[in-house]
Amino acid sequence: MAADNSIHVRAGEHIRSLVRRDLQGSNEVWALLKGELEPGLRAEESEFRAASTQDVIQRNQGRSL
Repeated sequence: MAADNSIHVRAGEHIRSLVRRDLQGSNEVWALLKGELEPGLRAEESEFRAASTQDVIQRNQGRSL
């Protein structure tokens, strides 16, 4: 019975570790996204220009993800 309990403890620790790792990754992704978006959010409205859907499609053709 003690062996079964230790397996559950190790499994629980493993799951907690995976959750921590996932949250850390999410925090890193959020920080990266925030860094990319902040300049646009802080920009003056005069810095923006109108773009049609076709303009965006043409601009992005040839870009790889």
